[in-house]
Formats: sequence, structure tokens, C-alpha cells
Amino acid sequence: MENFEAAPPIIRPANMEPFLRRVPPIKGVFSPDEEVQKLWSVPKEKRREAVLAFRGKLARQREAWALCRTTIEEKIEANPDVPREEMVEIIGQFASNYGFAESHTQLAEKLIDDYILAHKRVVEVREKYPDEIALINRLTGMKFTNADAGDFNVSVGPMSIDISCSGFNARRMRERSKDPVVGFERGGFASESNDRPPIYYTVIDADKADSYYPYHPLKHEHEHEKNKLLKPISYPRGIGFFGHQVLEKALRFERKFEHELWKRYFLSKDTQQKSFFREEYMKMKREEGLDKAKDEIVSCLKDRSFSGLRNELGRLFFSKEGSYDYLADLRNWERGKDDPLWKETSQKLLVDEYRAIIESAVDHFGQLIYSGYTKEEAIALLFDKPLSNWPKTVRRLLSK
Repeated sequence: MENFEAAPPIIRPANMEPFLRRVPPIKGVFSPDEEVQKLWSVPKEKRREAVLAFRGKLARQREAWALCRTTIEEKIEANPDVPREEMVEIIGQFASNYGFAESHTQLAEKLIDDYILAHKRVVEVREKYPDEIALINRLTGMKFTNADAGDFNVSVGPMSIDISCSGFNARRMRERSKDPVVGFERGGFASESNDRPPIYYTVIDADKADSYYPYHPLKHEHEHEKNKLLKPISYPRGIGFFGHQVLEKALRFERKFEHELWKRYFLSKDTQQKSFFREEYMKMKREEGLDKAKDEIVSCLKDRSFSGLRNELGRLFFSKEGSYDYLADLRNWERGKDDPLWKETSQKLLVDEYRAIIESAVDHFGQLIYSGYTKEEAIALLFDKPLSNWPKTVRRLLSK
């Protein structure tokens, strides 16, 4: 007689009643992109009422989307091997109560599949390379030997291979890694292998880990990895709705446009045109800096209190000693030092306005916290928005 392994039990998601009491359900399907088009056909005298109803449903669905995300994240944190069926069931419950369109649930399921793939790959590569040195060399392209083995400790996270080692070897790996996302005060970094799809890995500087207590560098780095996964797929409005391929095309276009702005700034002889191209180029580079700042802000919020981050903003993002001055190279451009207009524009766009955008975004994030949202819920509500849009999004959420 054959032996059949019993199927693992599926733990059902929590009762929906607490969510439904907190956020009233939406009857029928509510697709924001379709509903906003219908507003134009509403008679003018009824349009204000229709717009208010639309905004109310939009806010409720965005909040439901955030609650759905945090519910799934909690399941994954409790059990990285949580069955796909369980996560899909959670999506189904939220979809039926909050009007998620089929395209919305497909995006959510795509996110789940991307997570499962990332988790499966890190488990498989760990099993394939039981020798830690061979595994580290495979991921990083380094050439460590068995003599280095005592310096390393390797574990498997939800989506990444996690490596802990001395600061000396952490710095060596960071220099060789592909586009490292540097962690809190350089206590670690997150990166990925050259595979397609990539294998994510994190490196924690064990020499600094204790000095950051009560912060948690590994949680911080895991959040960076999650941000990479979530970035192309968020609440289904705007560029996130179109997924990875369109995002990549858009970024290639932006890079091309950025180069064109830079070239025209140099070639233009007209003072007004030169000023226009200078400002537009700096604004585009500022958006890149703000996007990196958002990733770091969200990761910092994962391992510390909101008030702790707010008190450290100036030191982290706006001081020479800070680790996250993403616009320093542009501000300090050698040829710009002798150009008064470059200095003036740089001060306005890359210092004053840049700082104001970050501080306002974080302050409005705090308003969500003080209104009763958890940090995880607030992050889920705002993550797909650029920092410059956080204040408006918070005001709309709280006004409902």
C-alpha cells in the first residue's frame, strides 16, 4: 500500500468582521480607472455629489488594499512557506468585500507569485550550496576561501540569503555588489545576484550590529528587498497598474530624456533656454533622489519608531555626516562651482525644496500614525505614491 503524506493544513485568514467594522464594504466592483471616466457623463448639477462618492470609495478601497497587503505580510513573517492558496484566499475575501476588479486581484496574485518565486529560489540555492563560502562566492562573485569561513554566518530569509560578517568583508562585498542599497548607517546592504530572475541577498556588518540596538539591521535590509518586489506593483492606479514591462519602458524613456536635457543644457546659448533645461534636469535628478529617500524612509520605519526617525531626518538626509545624501554629487558638480546660476538653482531645488518635500512627507506619515494607523498600514497606504504626493494622499484619507 502506498504511503501518502498528509496535505499541510491551511490556516484560514482571520475573520473579516474587524476589517468591515473599520472600513465599510463596497457593493459591487469598483474600478477607479473606469469610474473616473464615468464622472464626465454625470449631469453637472450632480457632479459634486458623484465626485465625493467616488473619492469616498477610492479612499475605502485604498485602505482595504493596504489592510490586505499587511494581512498577507503578517502571514509571511509568521511562516515564509505559507501556502499560496491561503494568501489567495485572503485576497479573495478582501476583493469580495471591497470591490476589487479582476485586474486588481490579478496584480495581487502576481505579487504573491513573485514572492513565492523569490523564496523558492533562495531555498533552492541554499540547498544547492551547503558550503557557505561556495554560496557566498556564487552570489557575490567574490573569491573567498575556506580560511575565511570563520568570519561568516549564513541564514535564509523570506526572500533573501542573509550573510553576517566582519565590517572588513562587508565593505569588500559592497564594493563588488550590483547597485547595493546601503542599509542604516552602513550597517549592511541589500543586493542581488546577476541571475535572471535575480537571487536577493543581504549583508550585515556584524561589527556594527550591536551598536545599533534597539534597531534591527536585518529587518531593515529585508524591507529593502520587499520594496524591490513591491515597487512595480502597487495600488492599481498610475504606473503601478501596468506592471514591470511598462515600468521598464518608462524608465528607459526617462533615462533617454534625462540625457537629452543634459545635452541641451550644455549646447544652449540662449540664457532662458539654458535656465529651463538646468531646472528640468535638476528636477528629474531630484525625483531619483526622492525615490531613494522613500525606500530608505520606509525601511527605517520598519525597525524604529516614527518619532525616532523624525528626530534623525536632518542627520540622515541633510548633513555631510549622513549616509543618505543622494544629491551630493550633483550639487557639488565641479564645473558648477564657478556658475552662480548653477549654485542658486541647486540650492533652491536640491536643498531647500528637496528637504521640504521629505520633511512634509514624513510629517504627514506621522498624522496617519497619530490617527490610529499602524506603521505597516501607513506604509502600505503610501508606498506607491511619490513622497511629494504623501501630504495630499494623507489629507484625503483622513478627510473621509
